[in-house]
Amino acid sequence: MEGHCTQVEEKFSMLLSLLKQLPSRFEMIADEIDNEQLKHALCAVAVETDQYAFELKQQLKRFDIALPKAREYHVDEFISTEEGLEVIHGNGREIALICERCEAFFSALYLSLLNDYFPNNLLKDMMQYQLTGIRSAFFRIRFLNSLRFSN
Repeated sequence: MEGHCTQVEEKFSMLLSLLKQLPSRFEMIADEIDNEQLKHALCAVAVETDQYAFELKQQLKRFDIALPKAREYHVDEFISTEEGLEVIHGNGREIALICERCEAFFSALYLSLLNDYFPNNLLKDMMQYQLTGIRSAFFRIRFLNSLRFSN
């Protein structure tokens, strides 16, 4: 049972670390975008993920869930694309690919945690809300990105 708790704590540690890094990556991408709506959507993801990290950290403290500090995670290891995270001006495929990878990775991580045993429904409900928010944010970015090149 202790090994399971350590594994869950490690997943929470990874999630928090990566949620804290994502805003800077999306702000860098937003700086390279000329479309104002898409730029605002990217900045919104940055703000939302920063808020999610803060909320999650507070809830974990509240429930005395300790997080290991053994390993530093880097978001690029998990969501990098063949082109990297640099925006290449073109048909917008690079932004769509980044969003697809981010959404898939964060969905898998959230679902992995949500499928673990949870003694508290408040934390589980908050995480479900965050997962829904992340999915809808990436959907919005992909949609706005596709509109840029539909003309």
